Amino acid sequence: MARRQKTTKRPKPKTVLRLPDLEQSKNAVLNSLAAPSSQVSYGHAIDEFICW
Repeated sequence: MARRQKTTKRPKPKTVLRLPDLEQSKNAVLNSLAAPSSQVSYGHAIDEFICW
């Protein structure tokens, strides 16, 4: 008789990102940029995209 492997249920990836998730992602991107002007520009663009 063949043995069945135990399957562990993995959590499904989120299909909808909420504000805390987006804020964390935004901060990760902005913190990876060295130039303050880039941080400001990217921050503005990300905010505009989220509002859209």
